[in-house]
Amino acid sequence: MNQNKTDVAIIGGGIIGCAIAYELAKRQVDVILIEKASRVGTEASWAGAGILTSHASTHEPYPELCRASLAMYPSLATELKSETDIDIEFIRSGTLSVFFDEAEAAGLIGLAERRVNRGFSAEVLTPEQAWELEPAVSKSIAGAVLFPEDGHVRNPKMVAALTKGAANFGAKFLLGNPVTEFVREKGRVVGAVVNRETIHADSFVIAAGCWAGNLTALLDFPISISPAKGQIVLLETMPPLIQRTIDGLGIYIVQRADGKILLGATVEFVGYDKTASLDGVKQMIDAAVVIAPELAQSTFVQTWAGLRPYYKQGPCLGYLPGYDNVVLASGHFKNGILLAPITGQLIAELITTGQTSLPLESFKPNAI
Repeated sequence: MNQNKTDVAIIGGGIIGCAIAYELAKRQVDVILIEKASRVGTEASWAGAGILTSHASTHEPYPELCRASLAMYPSLATELKSETDIDIEFIRSGTLSVFFDEAEAAGLIGLAERRVNRGFSAEVLTPEQAWELEPAVSKSIAGAVLFPEDGHVRNPKMVAALTKGAANFGAKFLLGNPVTEFVREKGRVVGAVVNRETIHADSFVIAAGCWAGNLTALLDFPISISPAKGQIVLLETMPPLIQRTIDGLGIYIVQRADGKILLGATVEFVGYDKTASLDGVKQMIDAAVVIAPELAQSTFVQTWAGLRPYYKQGPCLGYLPGYDNVVLASGHFKNGILLAPITGQLIAELITTGQTSLPLESFKPNAI
């Protein structure tokens, strides 16, 4: 294959771009993935906690998308381990959502009841039942709801597995330089310029996270995908303190298999600033200690921040209006890790067959 000509050029090497590359390469499509950083998965895909949750109770398109992607994880984890020898550490741990007062109880119990009535899983627990599952949870809780199908994954390992899997199927990776312009002929995009060289392709996928709008602007289609900073705190407890993801008081607590614990995450619209703040870190630590007091004795390891791609009607999945060979796949906000498997599958289906196994009409890109 001429290194400057391919079937599909994917712009963006986060988990979404890598998932699309993997699914296309599996279908024997020639793929070049272009990433401005020197390696893949360096932004939100690395910074996230890897939570896989879908708590909505309706059959609206977005909850259906989330549920479909969550259901793909067990088989995908097995597939990636077999193909790449990388364990993405998928664990179906369940989520324990704790509440401390009547207002919180009403909302969570109501959600649990609606889910059960519509055939989804959820279980309302007394404080005693919650403590039996997670003894470290505060004795001040008023109860909890268990979402047993939730899980989590080591997202950097998943990006690595998708990348290796895509490469095994023939995908190429062009790292270290951004796309600076597009080449158009007769109303179609025919090339992407990278480091003064043009990568020609039949189709293009823009999967550049919160930088996607900068690329669509080059195609005269302004779209508002904004960076939403999320700070995370990393702690360590040995032996592990909890078994399930726990959420409450506006935060989540994720116990990894290696004894590390992740606390997250803030939502801050402060542009492309990734600095961690004392206030954000303090808020998360304070809430975590209220939920699980023993965390006060854990070891503080580090803190960091990532930039999620926020789009009001997100995510954006489908052809860019005005172009029949440019696909946008961004705006996943907090659920990029969760939605990577289904996004990869649907975009690959769209490009190769023109038909998708789930409708994308609700997610079509719209201008600002």
